[in-house]
Amino acid sequence: MIAEIPDHPSAISHLDPDTAISHWTFEAAMRAAGSVCQAVDQVIAGENRNAFCAVRPPGHHAGPTGIVKCANDPEGGSHGFCLLNNVAIGAAYARSMYRHEGIQKVAIVDFDVHHGNGTEEIIRNLVPLTEKATIRTPFAVGELSSSTYRPWLDETDIHNVFFSSTHGYGHRGFEQPGWFYPASGKSGVSESITNPAMVEKPNVQEFLFSQTWARMGEESRANCCMIINCGLELPEPDGDPQGRGIKQRLELRDTYRQKIFPHLREFDPDLIFISAGFDAHRKDTMNFGYVGMVEEDYEWVTEQLVKIANTCCNGRVVSVLEGGYKIHGGIVSPFARSVASHVRALADGGRSRELYDTKDAEWESQYERHVYEKRERKKEEERERLRLMQLATQSSLLEQIAGQSSLVEQMTSKGGVPEDPDAPSRKRRRNHVDYQELLRQMEQEGFANG
Repeated sequence: MIAEIPDHPSAISHLDPDTAISHWTFEAAMRAAGSVCQAVDQVIAGENRNAFCAVRPPGHHAGPTGIVKCANDPEGGSHGFCLLNNVAIGAAYARSMYRHEGIQKVAIVDFDVHHGNGTEEIIRNLVPLTEKATIRTPFAVGELSSSTYRPWLDETDIHNVFFSSTHGYGHRGFEQPGWFYPASGKSGVSESITNPAMVEKPNVQEFLFSQTWARMGEESRANCCMIINCGLELPEPDGDPQGRGIKQRLELRDTYRQKIFPHLREFDPDLIFISAGFDAHRKDTMNFGYVGMVEEDYEWVTEQLVKIANTCCNGRVVSVLEGGYKIHGGIVSPFARSVASHVRALADGGRSRELYDTKDAEWESQYERHVYEKRERKKEEERERLRLMQLATQSSLLEQIAGQSSLVEQMTSKGGVPEDPDAPSRKRRRNHVDYQELLRQMEQEGFANG
């Protein structure tokens, strides 16, 4: 299909309403996936401690056969701008090509604002599945089923691949009806992480020569893969957008500190991949208000992942660009600043040997909570002070109004304007005259006899 598109800048076709393609799109997708594999080669060879692949098109929505659907949107789904799942290809390449060089466990951490549904679906296909399809004819309705299995290396894949995703999840609200794309990624941790002993694990012989996997229930198969989803809902409406944003960012950091980093550290990977999407930035309109990260948060989460990599796998990290669309402003755009913060943390991590410490993470969380609560108390005190000032002002106005009402009542009762005792009188002030004293003075002066 793509090869049939004319090689012309204005010749554009679409796989779906979201995903545009041109004559060279598949070539670009192949080079994007190839660059991730090259980064794996260089990092494992020790030429670079870590790497960032600035590639397009992105990949984390591309599933085993393209579009991935979910229960919340069974008739929907799209390619989400993706053709090949670059990070999954890189992870499978590392596990297969470098299995004799100490690369057994690979972890993928996705911080794009959208759920990495394609990556998760690819990992779920590391377990044999039975796909069913309904056939309808004018005379009958039937069902076809077939077993599918897409391993990266062998039957031990499910024990050696870890995936986590933080993303927006839920309804977009009244102004934007419908589910936030791609409508999947409800928060949850698979039992293979939280309680491995409870997960059914057929042995190799059963895996290869029987239908044990196919007979397992859907829930049992889903819990076999090591998957963590953290769906972050929209924050509560608040009159203080800045305070709401700080709380939202704090919840994201605590999500990593409490739900992802401990399990990632326990998994003890030999190589960490990052699906680095920057559309969770609070100024990127693609996120509809979910997550609300800023440059400082991208730098922070990258620093933490580098510390875990230093602890587990000699700092080996391969980061792959996913989303990020707020590019207006060029090198000063939110997208560019976020990428720069991420790459700066990787570059600093190439020189750093600092290890991840759970106690440091706990202290940091408590300190950030303390600062936030102190800020909220100060805001509440300021609001209370303003409220008291408003009450005092209202009370003073009421007293003035009451005084004016009293004057009006006096005027009404006397038929005129009442006099103010403190106001100056408009009448000429007359002095008291002692006429007897005045007569004596006149007689002495000779006026009275005349």
